[in-house]
Amino acid sequence: MSTKHAERSDCPRRPTPSSLMNGDVHIWCADMRERWLESVLHGLLSEEERIRASRFAFEEDRRRYVHAHGFLRMLLGRYLDCSPTSLQFMVGPNGKPCLLSKDETMRFNLSHARALVLCAFSRDREVGVDVEWRDHELSWRDVASYTCSKREQAILASMNGPAQIDTFYSWWTLKEAYVKAVGAGLTLPLNRIDVAGKCEWPVVDPADGDLRDPRWALFTLPLWSGYAGALVTEGRDAKILCFQWRWDSAAVPVIESATSCGERKDYHAHQS
Repeated sequence: MSTKHAERSDCPRRPTPSSLMNGDVHIWCADMRERWLESVLHGLLSEEERIRASRFAFEEDRRRYVHAHGFLRMLLGRYLDCSPTSLQFMVGPNGKPCLLSKDETMRFNLSHARALVLCAFSRDREVGVDVEWRDHELSWRDVASYTCSKREQAILASMNGPAQIDTFYSWWTLKEAYVKAVGAGLTLPLNRIDVAGKCEWPVVDPADGDLRDPRWALFTLPLWSGYAGALVTEGRDAKILCFQWRWDSAAVPVIESATSCGERKDYHAHQS
C-alpha cells in the first residue's frame, strides 16, 4: 500500500472556476453541527429538495439533508460562477446525480454521516466519496456478512482487536465510494467487490471469474476521530486537494487550512 499526501493548496478563499483544474480532485468537508447558516442553505435548495427535506420524520435528519445539499449547491455555484439556485440536476440510469447543461465537464459526489459532510469535485473524471460514522451500537459483523467478499470475511476473522473494526470500516467506505464513482447504485452488490490486501484496483467478482478494473484509484481518508472515509477517482494520476470549510458568525465562508480536515494538522490520502 502506497501513501499519497494531499498537497498544500493555493486555492483562493472561495472556490472559483479557475481553481479546479483538469486532473484535480477537490474534497471539502464541513461540520454540520454549525447550525446558524441553515436558513441560508435552505434557501439554496430546489422546490423538490425542500419537499424531500420536509418528509423526514426526525428534525435532525431533515437538518442534515438541508445542510449537506445546500453546501453542495453553494460550492458548485462557486466553481461554476453561477447562482446555486439556478443549478438543475438529473439522475443517471443507476441513480447518480449529474448537472443538467451547466457544465458537462464537472463531476461531483456527496456523502454525509452524523456531523460530517464531504463533497468531492473534479473535471472530466468520475469521483465517488463516502463517509461513515463509527457507530458503537452498530453490529459491524452483521454488516460485514453482506458487504464483504468471502475472502475479506476470512481476513477479518483472522484479525483481532481494533485493527479488525478499522479494516472493516476502511473496506466498507471504499466499496461505497466505488459504486458511487462508477454509478452502479444498487446493481452491484458490495460483497462482489474485493478491496482487501494489496490490490491496486477494485476487483469485481462476476460468476465467471475476477474482473480487475485498472481505471479507478482508491484512497482512504483519515477524518475526524470516530469517522471513516474514502475517495475513488477515475484515472490514477489525480492531484488531490483537501479543504476544511468554516463558517464565521457573519455567515461568510472561511477556509481554515488548505490541508486540514477536522482535527488533523496535516492531511494524508492513503492510496489502497
